Amino acid sequence: MRITQNMIHKMAVDGMQTNLLRLSKTQRQAVTGKRVSRPQDDPFAVEQSLGFRTRIKAGESILRNVALSQDWLNATDKALNDMVGVLTRAQSLALTGANDTLGAPERQSLATEVNGILDQAIAIGNARQGDHYLFAGFQINTRPFQANQTAGETTSVTYLGDNGTMLREAEPGTNIAINIPGNPLMGQIFDKLIQLRDSLKSPTFSTTAVSAAGADLKTLMNQTLDFQADIGTKLRRLETTAERVQAGQTGLKSLLSNAEDADMAQVVSDLQQQEFVYRTALSVNARVINVSLLDYLR
Repeated sequence: MRITQNMIHKMAVDGMQTNLLRLSKTQRQAVTGKRVSRPQDDPFAVEQSLGFRTRIKAGESILRNVALSQDWLNATDKALNDMVGVLTRAQSLALTGANDTLGAPERQSLATEVNGILDQAIAIGNARQGDHYLFAGFQINTRPFQANQTAGETTSVTYLGDNGTMLREAEPGTNIAINIPGNPLMGQIFDKLIQLRDSLKSPTFSTTAVSAAGADLKTLMNQTLDFQADIGTKLRRLETTAERVQAGQTGLKSLLSNAEDADMAQVVSDLQQQEFVYRTALSVNARVINVSLLDYLR
Protein backbone atom coordinates (compact mmCIF):
# COMPACT_ATOMS: atom_id res chain seq x y z
CA MET A 1 0.00 0.00 0.00
CA ARG A 2 1.39 3.37 -1.03
CA ILE A 3 1.53 5.96 1.79
CA THR A 4 1.07 9.50 0.55
CA GLN A 5 1.87 12.77 2.25
CA ASN A 6 -1.88 13.55 2.45
CA MET A 7 -2.46 10.28 4.27
CA ILE A 8 0.27 11.16 6.76
CA HIS A 9 -1.30 14.58 7.29
CA LYS A 10 -4.76 13.06 7.77
CA MET A 11 -3.52 10.48 10.28
CA ALA A 12 -1.73 13.20 12.20
CA VAL A 13 -4.79 15.42 12.33
CA ASP A 14 -7.09 12.50 13.23
CA GLY A 15 -4.76 11.45 16.02
CA MET A 16 -4.63 14.94 17.46
CA GLN A 17 -8.41 15.22 17.20
CA THR A 18 -8.81 11.97 19.15
CA ASN A 19 -6.35 13.19 21.78
CA LEU A 20 -8.14 16.53 21.96
CA LEU A 21 -11.55 14.90 22.41
CA ARG A 22 -10.19 12.69 25.18
CA LEU A 23 -8.56 15.71 26.84
CA SER A 24 -11.78 17.75 26.52
CA LYS A 25 -13.82 15.00 28.17
CA THR A 26 -11.37 14.75 31.07
CA GLN A 27 -11.29 18.55 31.47
CA ARG A 28 -15.12 18.55 31.63
CA GLN A 29 -14.98 15.93 34.39
CA ALA A 30 -12.45 18.03 36.29
CA VAL A 31 -14.63 21.16 36.03
CA THR A 32 -18.01 19.54 36.79
CA GLY A 33 -16.86 16.77 39.11
CA LYS A 34 -19.13 14.45 37.12
CA ARG A 35 -18.02 11.33 35.29
CA VAL A 36 -21.31 11.33 33.38
CA SER A 37 -22.88 14.52 32.08
CA ARG A 38 -24.25 13.37 28.71
CA PRO A 39 -26.01 10.17 27.65
CA GLN A 40 -23.16 9.18 25.34
CA ASP A 41 -20.72 9.23 28.26
CA ASP A 42 -22.26 6.09 29.78
CA PRO A 43 -25.84 5.22 28.72
CA PHE A 44 -26.31 2.66 31.50
CA ALA A 45 -25.07 5.07 34.19
CA VAL A 46 -27.33 7.82 32.82
CA GLU A 47 -30.34 5.49 33.01
CA GLN A 48 -29.42 4.59 36.59
CA SER A 49 -29.00 8.26 37.50
CA LEU A 50 -32.43 9.14 36.13
CA GLY A 51 -34.00 6.40 38.24
CA PHE A 52 -32.18 7.53 41.37
CA ARG A 53 -33.13 11.17 40.78
CA THR A 54 -36.80 10.25 40.32
CA ARG A 55 -36.79 8.35 43.63
CA ILE A 56 -34.93 11.17 45.40
CA LYS A 57 -37.48 13.69 44.12
CA ALA A 58 -40.32 11.50 45.39
CA GLY A 59 -38.60 11.28 48.78
CA GLU A 60 -38.23 15.06 48.92
CA SER A 61 -41.96 15.42 48.24
CA ILE A 62 -42.76 13.05 51.11
CA LEU A 63 -40.43 14.95 53.45
CA ARG A 64 -42.11 18.26 52.51
CA ASN A 65 -45.53 16.76 53.23
CA VAL A 66 -44.28 15.37 56.52
CA ALA A 67 -42.79 18.72 57.57
CA LEU A 68 -45.98 20.62 56.69
CA SER A 69 -48.08 18.03 58.52
CA GLN A 70 -45.85 18.22 61.58
CA ASP A 71 -46.11 22.02 61.65
CA TRP A 72 -49.91 21.86 61.43
CA LEU A 73 -50.22 19.15 64.07
CA ASN A 74 -47.82 20.90 66.45
CA ALA A 75 -49.80 24.13 66.11
CA THR A 76 -53.04 22.23 66.74
CA ASP A 77 -51.54 20.50 69.77
CA LYS A 78 -50.47 23.89 71.16
CA ALA A 79 -53.99 25.28 70.69
CA LEU A 80 -55.58 22.24 72.34
CA ASN A 81 -53.14 22.48 75.22
CA ASP A 82 -54.17 26.11 75.72
CA MET A 83 -57.81 24.99 75.64
CA VAL A 84 -57.11 22.40 78.34
CA GLY A 85 -55.74 25.19 80.51
CA VAL A 86 -58.86 27.26 79.91
CA LEU A 87 -61.15 24.33 80.72
CA THR A 88 -59.19 23.47 83.86
CA ARG A 89 -59.73 27.00 85.17
CA ALA A 90 -63.42 26.94 84.17
CA GLN A 91 -63.96 23.70 86.10
CA SER A 92 -62.30 25.22 89.14
CA LEU A 93 -64.66 28.20 88.95
CA ALA A 94 -67.63 25.85 88.57
CA LEU A 95 -66.56 23.93 91.65
CA THR A 96 -66.23 27.17 93.60
CA GLY A 97 -69.52 28.49 92.31
CA ALA A 98 -71.57 25.40 93.14
CA ASN A 99 -72.02 26.63 96.69
CA ASP A 100 -75.21 27.93 98.24
CA THR A 101 -73.25 30.07 100.71
CA LEU A 102 -71.94 32.39 98.00
CA GLY A 103 -73.69 35.70 97.62
CA ALA A 104 -74.72 37.32 94.35
CA PRO A 105 -71.62 39.57 94.17
CA GLU A 106 -69.28 36.59 94.53
CA ARG A 107 -71.17 34.64 91.88
CA GLN A 108 -71.13 37.67 89.58
CA SER A 109 -67.36 37.91 90.01
CA LEU A 110 -67.03 34.25 89.03
CA ALA A 111 -69.34 34.80 86.07
CA THR A 112 -67.20 37.72 84.91
CA GLU A 113 -64.10 35.54 84.97
CA VAL A 114 -65.91 32.78 83.07
CA ASN A 115 -66.90 35.38 80.47
CA GLY A 116 -63.22 36.24 80.05
CA ILE A 117 -62.41 32.54 79.73
CA LEU A 118 -65.06 32.30 77.00
CA ASP A 119 -63.31 35.06 75.07
CA GLN A 120 -60.01 33.20 75.44
CA ALA A 121 -61.60 29.97 74.24
CA ILE A 122 -63.00 31.68 71.14
CA ALA A 123 -59.57 33.14 70.39
CA ILE A 124 -58.08 29.64 70.67
CA GLY A 125 -60.76 28.33 68.32
CA ASN A 126 -59.62 30.95 65.81
CA ALA A 127 -55.95 30.00 66.15
CA ARG A 128 -53.90 29.92 62.97
CA GLN A 129 -50.90 28.18 61.48
CA GLY A 130 -49.33 30.87 59.35
CA ASP A 131 -52.22 32.51 57.51
CA HIS A 132 -54.54 29.50 57.77
CA TYR A 133 -57.10 28.77 60.48
CA LEU A 134 -56.58 25.46 62.26
CA PHE A 135 -60.18 24.60 63.13
CA ALA A 136 -62.08 25.71 60.01
CA GLY A 137 -62.13 22.40 58.14
CA PHE A 138 -61.49 23.08 54.45
CA GLN A 139 -62.30 26.80 54.94
CA ILE A 140 -58.77 27.54 56.09
CA ASN A 141 -58.92 31.16 54.94
CA THR A 142 -62.14 31.88 56.88
CA ARG A 143 -62.18 32.86 60.54
CA PRO A 144 -64.22 29.91 61.85
CA PHE A 145 -65.87 31.27 65.01
CA GLN A 146 -67.87 34.45 65.20
CA ALA A 147 -69.03 35.67 68.61
CA ASN A 148 -72.56 37.05 68.68
CA GLN A 149 -72.91 39.58 71.46
CA THR A 150 -75.67 41.26 73.41
CA ALA A 151 -74.88 44.12 75.80
CA GLY A 152 -71.14 43.36 75.50
CA GLU A 153 -71.44 39.66 76.29
CA THR A 154 -71.19 36.71 73.93
CA THR A 155 -74.55 34.97 73.86
CA SER A 156 -73.79 32.49 71.08
CA VAL A 157 -71.01 31.54 68.68
CA THR A 158 -71.53 30.91 64.96
CA TYR A 159 -69.33 28.43 63.15
CA LEU A 160 -68.30 29.63 59.67
CA GLY A 161 -66.06 26.71 58.76
CA ASP A 162 -67.03 23.21 57.66
CA ASN A 163 -66.35 19.66 58.77
CA GLY A 164 -63.81 18.89 56.03
CA THR A 165 -60.94 16.58 56.95
CA MET A 166 -57.60 17.52 55.44
CA LEU A 167 -55.58 14.47 54.42
CA ARG A 168 -51.85 14.54 53.80
CA GLU A 169 -49.67 11.80 52.35
CA ALA A 170 -47.42 10.57 55.11
CA GLU A 171 -45.82 8.02 52.78
CA PRO A 172 -46.72 6.48 49.40
CA GLY A 173 -50.28 5.20 49.53
CA THR A 174 -50.88 6.26 53.14
CA ASN A 175 -52.75 9.41 54.19
CA ILE A 176 -53.43 10.82 57.64
CA ALA A 177 -55.88 13.49 58.80
CA ILE A 178 -53.98 16.49 60.13
CA ASN A 179 -56.85 18.75 61.17
CA ILE A 180 -59.67 18.76 63.67
CA PRO A 181 -62.83 20.41 62.34
CA GLY A 182 -63.69 22.89 65.06
CA ASN A 183 -67.43 22.84 65.49
CA PRO A 184 -68.04 19.40 67.08
CA LEU A 185 -65.60 20.09 69.93
CA MET A 186 -65.19 23.84 70.14
CA GLY A 187 -68.85 24.59 69.64
CA GLN A 188 -69.76 22.50 72.67
CA ILE A 189 -67.04 24.15 74.76
CA PHE A 190 -68.37 27.61 73.96
CA ASP A 191 -71.95 26.56 74.71
CA LYS A 192 -70.99 25.08 78.10
CA LEU A 193 -68.95 28.14 79.08
CA ILE A 194 -71.93 30.35 78.24
CA GLN A 195 -74.16 28.03 80.25
CA LEU A 196 -71.79 28.16 83.24
CA ARG A 197 -71.53 31.95 83.13
CA ASP A 198 -75.28 32.40 82.86
CA SER A 199 -75.94 29.86 85.63
CA LEU A 200 -73.57 31.71 87.99
CA LYS A 201 -75.27 35.07 87.51
CA SER A 202 -78.84 33.80 87.21
CA PRO A 203 -81.35 35.45 89.63
CA THR A 204 -82.72 31.97 90.25
CA PHE A 205 -79.37 30.50 91.18
CA SER A 206 -79.05 26.69 91.10
CA THR A 207 -76.00 24.81 92.31
CA THR A 208 -77.21 21.86 90.23
CA ALA A 209 -77.01 23.88 87.01
CA VAL A 210 -73.50 25.11 87.86
CA SER A 211 -72.34 21.60 88.79
CA ALA A 212 -73.83 20.17 85.58
CA ALA A 213 -72.00 22.77 83.47
CA GLY A 214 -68.76 21.98 85.30
CA ALA A 215 -69.23 18.23 84.73
CA ASP A 216 -69.88 18.80 81.03
CA LEU A 217 -66.75 20.93 80.76
CA LYS A 218 -64.74 18.12 82.38
CA THR A 219 -66.08 15.70 79.77
CA LEU A 220 -65.09 18.12 77.02
CA MET A 221 -61.65 18.52 78.52
CA ASN A 222 -61.19 14.74 78.44
CA GLN A 223 -62.21 14.76 74.79
CA THR A 224 -59.65 17.51 74.15
CA LEU A 225 -56.98 15.40 75.83
CA ASP A 226 -57.98 12.46 73.62
CA PHE A 227 -57.48 14.64 70.55
CA GLN A 228 -54.06 15.61 71.89
CA ALA A 229 -53.14 11.96 72.40
CA ASP A 230 -54.16 11.20 68.82
CA ILE A 231 -52.03 14.10 67.57
CA GLY A 232 -49.09 12.78 69.58
CA THR A 233 -49.48 9.38 67.91
CA LYS A 234 -49.53 10.98 64.46
CA LEU A 235 -46.48 13.11 65.23
CA ARG A 236 -44.51 10.05 66.32
CA ARG A 237 -45.56 8.25 63.16
CA LEU A 238 -44.49 11.18 61.01
CA GLU A 239 -41.17 11.37 62.83
CA THR A 240 -40.56 7.69 62.13
CA THR A 241 -41.50 8.19 58.47
CA ALA A 242 -39.16 11.17 58.16
CA GLU A 243 -36.26 9.21 59.68
CA ARG A 244 -36.86 6.27 57.34
CA VAL A 245 -37.17 8.45 54.24
CA GLN A 246 -34.10 10.48 55.23
CA ALA A 247 -32.09 7.28 55.53
CA GLY A 248 -33.37 6.20 52.12
CA GLN A 249 -32.44 9.57 50.63
CA THR A 250 -28.91 9.25 51.96
CA GLY A 251 -28.57 5.82 50.38
CA LEU A 252 -30.00 6.98 47.04
CA LYS A 253 -27.71 10.01 46.93
CA SER A 254 -24.74 7.74 47.57
CA LEU A 255 -25.82 5.47 44.70
CA LEU A 256 -26.31 8.52 42.47
CA SER A 257 -22.84 9.75 43.34
CA ASN A 258 -21.34 6.34 42.51
CA ALA A 259 -23.17 6.33 39.18
CA GLU A 260 -22.19 9.76 37.91
CA ASP A 261 -19.48 11.40 40.05
CA ALA A 262 -15.89 11.38 38.91
CA ASP A 263 -12.93 10.04 40.90
CA MET A 264 -11.15 13.38 41.14
CA ALA A 265 -7.75 11.88 41.98
CA GLN A 266 -7.96 9.70 38.87
CA VAL A 267 -9.26 12.62 36.79
CA VAL A 268 -6.30 14.82 37.77
CA SER A 269 -3.87 12.01 36.94
CA ASP A 270 -5.55 11.35 33.57
CA LEU A 271 -5.65 15.04 32.78
CA GLN A 272 -1.92 15.46 33.37
CA GLN A 273 -1.14 12.40 31.26
CA GLN A 274 -3.45 13.43 28.42
CA GLU A 275 -2.09 16.97 28.37
CA PHE A 276 1.43 15.52 28.06
CA VAL A 277 0.34 13.18 25.25
CA TYR A 278 -1.45 15.99 23.41
CA ARG A 279 1.51 18.38 23.65
CA THR A 280 3.86 15.65 22.48
CA ALA A 281 1.57 14.86 19.54
CA LEU A 282 1.44 18.54 18.63
CA SER A 283 5.22 18.76 18.65
CA VAL A 284 5.73 15.60 16.58
CA ASN A 285 2.96 16.32 14.11
CA ALA A 286 4.12 19.86 13.58
CA ARG A 287 7.40 18.50 12.24
CA VAL A 288 5.70 15.81 10.16
CA ILE A 289 3.09 18.10 8.63
CA ASN A 290 5.66 20.79 7.73
CA VAL A 291 7.62 18.31 5.60
CA SER A 292 6.89 18.93 1.88
CA LEU A 293 8.21 17.76 -1.53
CA LEU A 294 10.58 20.70 -1.62
CA ASP A 295 12.21 19.40 1.57
CA TYR A 296 13.11 16.22 -0.30
CA LEU A 297 14.41 18.07 -3.39
CA ARG A 298 16.85 20.25 -1.43
